[in-house]
Amino acid sequence: MQSKRERKIEREILWVLGLLAAIIVVYLVASSLFSSFNSFTYNGLHFTKERLDSIQLFHYNYFFKGADNKVYKYNLYLRHDPRTNDVPISGDKIKFTKPYTSYISVDSDGLQECQYSAIAIGGLAGFLRDNQIPVQGALRDFQQANAQQKDWITCDNKPANPVIEIFSGNKTQITIDKNCYRIEVANCEILQAVEKFQIQTILDA
Repeated sequence: MQSKRERKIEREILWVLGLLAAIIVVYLVASSLFSSFNSFTYNGLHFTKERLDSIQLFHYNYFFKGADNKVYKYNLYLRHDPRTNDVPISGDKIKFTKPYTSYISVDSDGLQECQYSAIAIGGLAGFLRDNQIPVQGALRDFQQANAQQKDWITCDNKPANPVIEIFSGNKTQITIDKNCYRIEVANCEILQAVEKFQIQTILDA
């Protein structure tokens, strides 16, 4: 028969165990809530929020099989929340035809003054290369290309190749016509437009 002291110790142990169980439940619930605040799904793509110093980033990764049949992992980092990036897209689906070289053809007029032009264009080129899509830079304006001794490429003179034209306009929007991808940029919203294009490329793939 248990003594009063043994019963007291037993109750204390049960109380401690109950308290520990409650703490674990609270921790799991809090961790789940915290995780949900830092992740979300956009059109079937699962993003996590991450921070690089003072920069808020939105991270998505995926796997794909390369031309050598090896599996590769790609990490996409966006500066704009894809849920609120409302750059409109119209036309066909995005489809890069291999093994044709793709061109990023830029009209620098109106874009040179934009803070994120270099980041956006460089990021787009890296995105394509890392996904094993051969890509080259070019200029959309004939006189600029001639003066700088660079390739003059447009959707019209390279109809068989995927051509991404990036230029300043009255409205930020993306228009797709077969192999022709026109990214029009207003108010220096080049990063938003390019990130929207990257997301749509993944969705269409």
